[in-house]
Amino acid sequence: MDDLKALYFHIENPINNKTKWNEILNIYSSSLNYDDFYSKIVNKINDNNICYDEEDKKNFYLIIWSIWKQKLLSFTEDNLKVLIDKKEFDSSVYDVVKKLRELGSMKSFLSLRNALVDPDINRYFSLFFDDFNHSVVICSDFGIKRKIEYNTVLSVRVSAVNLYKLLRKLINECNDVFLPYYIRFNENGHSIELNIYTTVADVKRMEAVLSILKKENYTFFKNNNSNLLVGNIDEWLTIRNKDFYKESDYLSSRASILFKSIDSVMYEYVVRHLNTLVSYKDGRMNLVEYLATYVMEKVVANLISTNIRTNSEYFYIANSDDLLNLKNYIKNKLSLSMREILNDKIYLKDKDAKVEVQLNASKKIAVEADVFMCAIRNLVITLMLKDDSLEDMFKVRIKNECNYYKVDPDKFCLDSGFARKIFFNKIQYSNYQGVLDKIHSEVKKVNDLETLINSELNDDTRKQISSSMTELIEIFEEN
Repeated sequence: MDDLKALYFHIENPINNKTKWNEILNIYSSSLNYDDFYSKIVNKINDNNICYDEEDKKNFYLIIWSIWKQKLLSFTEDNLKVLIDKKEFDSSVYDVVKKLRELGSMKSFLSLRNALVDPDINRYFSLFFDDFNHSVVICSDFGIKRKIEYNTVLSVRVSAVNLYKLLRKLINECNDVFLPYYIRFNENGHSIELNIYTTVADVKRMEAVLSILKKENYTFFKNNNSNLLVGNIDEWLTIRNKDFYKESDYLSSRASILFKSIDSVMYEYVVRHLNTLVSYKDGRMNLVEYLATYVMEKVVANLISTNIRTNSEYFYIANSDDLLNLKNYIKNKLSLSMREILNDKIYLKDKDAKVEVQLNASKKIAVEADVFMCAIRNLVITLMLKDDSLEDMFKVRIKNECNYYKVDPDKFCLDSGFARKIFFNKIQYSNYQGVLDKIHSEVKKVNDLETLINSELNDDTRKQISSSMTELIEIFEEN
């Protein structure tokens, strides 16, 4: 267990990786909404080339067949009856066992392929080696997905030409030390990511097996930094963890934490700093004018693109006869309404929500709330360069959101249950919990400050705001 604790502290928090963090912020700054952010965060470049060695794969098939056949034939009738009662197998397994006893040793892939024509044999063999449309699953036991909660994934990236050579070595190592495995990957591409599922209890053993293989076959492995939401153990080995593991659940929970946290902090910051000057296109303007200009441009572009008759149809709104006057008119109306619009907590609205802007006594337009949020997101890098405390605010809010999603706030790639399982020692876990309590305290101070700023100002509240800001600055300076 001490080795596992040491491994825990060695795991990188992905949001503390400067390269990954900057890429996340750049993606956020150009995202239209959460769905757009999510797709960019998890997007992978598709390489549909088939580059693995076909002969290696055929030989690997024969090895897996041998392991599978030996394991299945090792079951007694009583074993099979128990597995049938548990619905792990059905009664057809008796026929499969009988057929296997009659089959000789497989000397070639052709003879194996002929054997797999039998639907019952193929069905049970696929519990060990499921190969469908280049999406491959390799298991160490029957029904492993049902028997064992595989909630932790170690990932390595290997060259396609060495894929099945490495898998052969990996499975031999695991079998030698009686270590269960469940491996998933897609065969397409020159570089292939192997996802090796394990449990918290076995993760250190699996990491040790992979480290041995890396030392002995270092040319097989490549750096594995492509996924922004996983933590590196080493540059070639990453880890992620999710209870009742599902890839989509893991990715969506992490992406949601990032997006909501940055969105809320950016929105609150902009609302409190509307007089801040920023550069936009060819001029400098405060945030009110910037937001009004950005939104106006989107509104006018939409008005013109959806007008199937004549652009002049919209000009009567401003009592004008040219596009420039129309733009200035809408921009002025937005500027006058901007503080009121922002007080309505736009970032909390549904993705299809609209913000109504009154243009004159009889005319108003409905603007998508996400248009305002796009304008704010676009400022993230600019405002961080102006105020370096903004980055700390993001990370404090992210840690707060982690608690809601049961994500480890110190190791963003892990669930909080991972740490609880390995820090079972009362003293050590108390220290770990003390860190969490400190984080909660810091977040509470940020939230209390927000409440004070949004309340009616008087001498007492001003003193409290000043005191709270001083405390927060001290926290950031300590960190």
